[in-house]
Amino acid sequence: MAHMKDEICLIEDDPSIGELVSKKLLQIGYRTSLFMDAESAIEASEEKLSDLYIVDILLRGKMTGLHVCRRLRQMSGTIPILILSALADASDRIEGLRLGADDYLTKPFEMDELLLRVDGMLRRRSWYRELPKNQSIYSWDGNSVNFLTYESNAGAGPFYISQKECMIMKILIEHEGEVVNREEILERVWGYNVYPSTRTVDNFILRLRKYFEDSPGNPRYIHSVRGLGYRFTSEPKE
Repeated sequence: MAHMKDEICLIEDDPSIGELVSKKLLQIGYRTSLFMDAESAIEASEEKLSDLYIVDILLRGKMTGLHVCRRLRQMSGTIPILILSALADASDRIEGLRLGADDYLTKPFEMDELLLRVDGMLRRRSWYRELPKNQSIYSWDGNSVNFLTYESNAGAGPFYISQKECMIMKILIEHEGEVVNREEILERVWGYNVYPSTRTVDNFILRLRKYFEDSPGNPRYIHSVRGLGYRFTSEPKE
């Protein structure tokens, strides 16, 4: 359910789509701001960030929606970003996700699906802001993750991990000692129907093991449970 405190910034250069989406969001209780170009949206965001951004990839002008994604991620690691893209621009959608967008929706789209995506992203934002075990920095056996800045530490020294990597560590740490299945990780970190395969999760786990495990092929902290999912233990398991 929308709350009046939630403000959505819509960046869309097609007036009919922009007005239609903006009107619907207002009807169900969101505050909205509508921009026709990237430059104006970024300028306004530098003054005050909205709670969620809906960004069309193919904007007129010098700056595209990809520039907006990149700039917003520089401003905030956790602001939810939903990109809109035409079917023919699969590479742009992939690039948008790589630059930090949380989800994408292909044009033409159903309004109900857009509203579901928005609601889900705002709910996940609330979960993102909750610190695991009430700690902004979680440390274990010489490793650490800062859930506010994404700075991490391991044997090789300090480094930064991505928001998605940080959130996967968050859900594993919250359920320390328990098995977390891939579907739950996808739902909590990405939301429904973003990726077609749970292989996405497996690939992220491989990356996290390279960061935090001395021997990624023989993990001591991030364990696979065959046919089920993954389990985190802060005490090393041989």
